[in-house]
Amino acid sequence: NFSCMFYGCSSLSDIKPLENWNVSNSNNFNGMFYGCSSLSNIKPLENWNVSNSNYFSSMFYGCSSLSDIKSIENWNVSNSKDFNGMFYGCSSLADINSLKKWDVSNSNDFSCMFYGCSLLSDIKSLENWNVLNSKDFNGMFYGCSSLSNIKSIENWKVSNSNDFSCMFDGCSLLSDINSLEKWDVSKSNNFSGMFYGCSKLTDINSLENWDVSNSKDFSSMFYGCSSLVNLKSLEKWDVSNSNNFSCMFYGCSSLSDLK
Repeated sequence: NFSCMFYGCSSLSDIKPLENWNVSNSNNFNGMFYGCSSLSNIKPLENWNVSNSNYFSSMFYGCSSLSDIKSIENWNVSNSKDFNGMFYGCSSLADINSLKKWDVSNSNDFSCMFYGCSLLSDIKSLENWNVLNSKDFNGMFYGCSSLSNIKSIENWKVSNSNDFSCMFDGCSLLSDINSLEKWDVSKSNNFSGMFYGCSKLTDINSLENWDVSNSKDFSSMFYGCSSLVNLKSLEKWDVSNSNNFSCMFYGCSSLSDLK
């Protein structure tokens, strides 16, 4: 267990002494470098054997100087069940191509994984991720204000997830969500804040056939979607199980047609 080992070491920038550590028996790296805001070079971790680990949540949480993660490209993370907040607050991280080959098929939690990665604009590397086992996508791309294209996650199988709350919250450049059209969201009970602050979003026709009948919470789902003009596509939604619609369309200043 290496969880929270260097938690809050905000001046830590050189981890070369860890280069030859044998971590193969560890099953937990949760929060290991949490708050290491000066850490920018993680190349010493390149040859770590993390194949027995089940947990990587918040491992690089708050590593705001981290911009290059190529050194963990070949990590075997196939046993991991939890990537919650792994790169939370990595505001210098713009390139995640090194995650392309990761086997994340055993994970059931991707919540807040890229929360606050404000320079992240390209997520094509996630195209072939098998996320079928995931139950939680809450805040996965929260605050990714440079993200405008999500076509690469078009074929994600999300049918087991019960939480999409705040998934794209703060993605202020996101204008096209047609890639979500075929998503099976029928098990989800929470869509609160999913598109909160997506001020470029004008068209939500792709959500027309979503089965949202299990959802209990739609609060703030389209909060601040100031370019949204028409809700006709939501006409057939079965919202009979929901007990929360608060602020669902708050700030949708262009909305004109509720027929």
